[in-house]
Amino acid sequence: MDLPFGNELPQIDVLIVGAGLSGLTSAVKILSKEHSLNVKIIDEHSNPGGQLRGEGTRFVSKEQTELIAFLTQLNVALFQSDQDDQTLSRCWELDRGLTSAPAKFELWRYINMLDMRMKKFSSVRYEFRERIPTMERHICINLFFNLSREFMYQLVHLVTGMPASEINYDEFMALCSTSGGLNVLIDLFLAMPQSVLTLSSKKLLEILHEKLKYTEILNNVKAVKVEHFKNYVQVTDSHGKKHKAEAVILAIPWDKVNKLQFEPQLPKQYRIPSRRTKKSKSMITQYSMRYNKSFWISQGYSGQFLNITPLVVGYEHNSIEYCGYMLHTVEEADSVRGTVLDLLAAQFGEEMLEPLHYKQETCELNTAMHKAQIKPWHRVIWSSSAAAATRDRNLMAGAVESGIRAAINALFVIRPQVVCWRDLQDVQDKNRYAGPSPGYFSGLLSRLNLYNITFYGVFVIGLICLLNFGYGSIGG
Repeated sequence: MDLPFGNELPQIDVLIVGAGLSGLTSAVKILSKEHSLNVKIIDEHSNPGGQLRGEGTRFVSKEQTELIAFLTQLNVALFQSDQDDQTLSRCWELDRGLTSAPAKFELWRYINMLDMRMKKFSSVRYEFRERIPTMERHICINLFFNLSREFMYQLVHLVTGMPASEINYDEFMALCSTSGGLNVLIDLFLAMPQSVLTLSSKKLLEILHEKLKYTEILNNVKAVKVEHFKNYVQVTDSHGKKHKAEAVILAIPWDKVNKLQFEPQLPKQYRIPSRRTKKSKSMITQYSMRYNKSFWISQGYSGQFLNITPLVVGYEHNSIEYCGYMLHTVEEADSVRGTVLDLLAAQFGEEMLEPLHYKQETCELNTAMHKAQIKPWHRVIWSSSAAAATRDRNLMAGAVESGIRAAINALFVIRPQVVCWRDLQDVQDKNRYAGPSPGYFSGLLSRLNLYNITFYGVFVIGLICLLNFGYGSIGG
């Protein structure tokens, strides 16, 4: 596409739209390579940080080496998780009820079956098939108990940002393969075992703010229009102000990119329509509360809490603080506090209904793209965990990875002389999945579930009875 030549002089070197972890990472990386550059950040929210605004703990897998290296450079302390106290039990809905044992068994088999098949989806050359069943259909075919089905529905929704009825099997598997498999995602989102590392989101955000204390960050400013010229990019915000920059990083989810007005129109390869409908739009609320004692420990629980419908996850932050999140619709936003406290009180005691301090942050659940958008459009560069991460998509590590790549791409446009070969390695697409490669026999065994065992069992028994009847008739 032949872009028009602009007649004005840009005042900004790099404009970053979005002050979440991805956007802040880009700013830190750019200024660490060339501190004299003029970097500006605009964000539609009242406070920067994105999902880091919620207080509490963030969980990091030891395999997320790029994220750990970035946190080490920032001097952010990582701690070993102490959530998995062997003397106390977790409080999961999946552990309660008469059908909990068989439901957990078939769920364990199903998750391991998906992980065993996931390696082929991690290849960048994998061609997505047509007429593939949705994850809702795939779950119904392979799982018998309603408890295990509901668990998988919520997990799919949490990981992808879409209901299981709106994402197909291939897309889901490709997305999970970027994060090391389903078991890794369950550890980070739900189980939080001792094998994961923890960090304080508040501390991370404070360090990022300190690194960017001389960078202009405009809050409550939403980008509405992007005009792409050959020599600069002009972004018009919701207040009508025009920001001219040599390069622009759009560190926002693709759903919000689709709402921007582009001039000239986006090339065809970037026109990916949003699949989210108003009905499927979901929110995630992170909560934090403080008590004068650990009421959950008094009941014999470690603090790990999971309610499947609605999805409410909780964990002990320290001896008197309790944190977690709830997945809900837009209409349910006002009732989050009451729902969370009622569910916790039903298991940990009525004292949970009256916390000394309660705080929550609500944001939109991002829709993750099954194929990362990593190629810039000249001076317009994409960045966000949900849209542009090739590893750990829709996770904190994905936000850092896409933010670093966007920073290198922006520097390559405006200051190519400061980009070295090691920086170019950061923007290379790499296969993240390092899970098992099952043999043929293991693959066949993984396909067994209650449905096909029952079907083939009845078929064999029926065939034996029919043969016995036939031989008996011939003998008589």
